[in-house]
Amino acid sequence: MTIEYRDAVVAITGAGGGIGRELALLLGRRGARLVLSGRRQERLEAVRDEVAAAGARSEALMVAPCDVTDTEQVRMWAASILQRTGAIDVLINNAGRGAYGPFHEVAVSSHDAVIDTNLRGIIHTSYALLPAMLERGRGQLVFVSSVLGELPAPDHAVYGATKAAINAFAESLAHELHGQGIGITVVAPGLVRSEFAATSGTPLARFARVPSKSAAAAAADVLRAMERGQALVVSDWLSAVAIRVRRVTPGLFGWIFRRLFARVRRTPDD
Repeated sequence: MTIEYRDAVVAITGAGGGIGRELALLLGRRGARLVLSGRRQERLEAVRDEVAAAGARSEALMVAPCDVTDTEQVRMWAASILQRTGAIDVLINNAGRGAYGPFHEVAVSSHDAVIDTNLRGIIHTSYALLPAMLERGRGQLVFVSSVLGELPAPDHAVYGATKAAINAFAESLAHELHGQGIGITVVAPGLVRSEFAATSGTPLARFARVPSKSAAAAAADVLRAMERGQALVVSDWLSAVAIRVRRVTPGLFGWIFRRLFARVRRTPDD
């Protein structure tokens, strides 16, 4: 069964760029009623205009700025969505933040910001909108995670920990909400070539040999998983294989992974 999104109210956090922007374009073409959320209104308005230019109905596009780390902002954000649209069908928790580098060399304030956005943020938004879904007896919660939630990697300690927590949170909700009409989908992309990688401090030149995807391709993976109602999707085959190797032979996996990242660290940044 394929889930249809025409006229569905879909809220996307982190919609100002990257995967969030691409999801807005894809869902806009499918006739969804979009709520575009993020911290920067001007970027959200630019995405809204792009989605409208691509054929979406302008009256079906709502710009709703929100800092997901602020519980009061999220409460007001959710209330404004429900007041304007009357319902919420899908929440895509896509807002994210990263801080690349050895754990002890990254400022603790940066680690806190990653936790606040990646984990507390999805708790805040899900808590705010899930009751409206339950009241109607249907809805879908979507979480954009990362393969680093399944493959803990050097220089990504806190980021990977938040993504592992997202996976556990989503799986717990799936059990808790079973039979209540709420679908839970987690998508774990690998390396994505987007502004996010640059703003997180990830030196992309060091990862030139690591398979990667564009934000548009990653968004297509997310939408495909949503339409199929899949629970957990790892969006590239190499990461899926690595996850299996880690589970079966963790010692071998650790040896290979450490060698790989030692080579990455020796690679010049440009």
